[in-house]
Amino acid sequence: MLVQEAILKIENIITKDNCKKMISYMDEHCKTKAEVMGKLGRAETDTKTRDVLSHWLNPNDYGAPAYYKIVEDAIKEAMIKYSKHIKFLGRLHLHEINLLKYEKGNFYIKHVDQSSSLNRTLSIIINLNEEYEGGDVLFFNPVTGMIYSKADLKAGDIILFPSNFLYPHQVTPITKGVRYSIVSWLT
Repeated sequence: MLVQEAILKIENIITKDNCKKMISYMDEHCKTKAEVMGKLGRAETDTKTRDVLSHWLNPNDYGAPAYYKIVEDAIKEAMIKYSKHIKFLGRLHLHEINLLKYEKGNFYIKHVDQSSSLNRTLSIIINLNEEYEGGDVLFFNPVTGMIYSKADLKAGDIILFPSNFLYPHQVTPITKGVRYSIVSWLT
C-alpha cells in the first residue's frame, strides 16, 4: 500500500446548510490563540508554528450540543467508510473537536498530529467553505520532504488520515478571504 492510500476524502459529509450554521457559530466563538490558551491557563502557542483563530467545541457549553452533534455524526459516518477502506483500524474514540478560522495570513506549518504527549491515531479535517484563496492542505513525503498530495476540499468535505510520522501536512497561508474548518482526532 502506498502512504497516500490511507488518506481518504469523502465529499459532502456535512450539508451546505449545516456548514453555514457552523460558520455562524464559529464567527461568534473563535478566538485568538492567546485568548484560548489564557482561558486554559496555558502558555500561548508559538504563532510562528500555527497562526489561526480557534475554539474547542465542548458539547456541554451553552448552545454547543447541536453543533457538536453535526460534527460527531459526520465523523461517525466517515469512520464507517474509512474502516471499510482500512481494515485493521480497531475501535477508536472521538478525542477532541477544534473549530478553526483562518483569516488572511493565517497558516499552520508542516507538522504531524501524533507525539509522545498526543496519542492520536486518526486525524480528521472537515472543510466548511470555499470562499478563500491559499489555505491548501498539503501532505509531504516523510523521507524526502517533498509534497506528494494536495487535498482539494470543497464545503462539507472531510479527509481522514493516520496521525503518525508518515503523514506530515500543513495548511498554507490564506491569501484572500477566510477559511473555516474543523479538525478532530480519534484515539
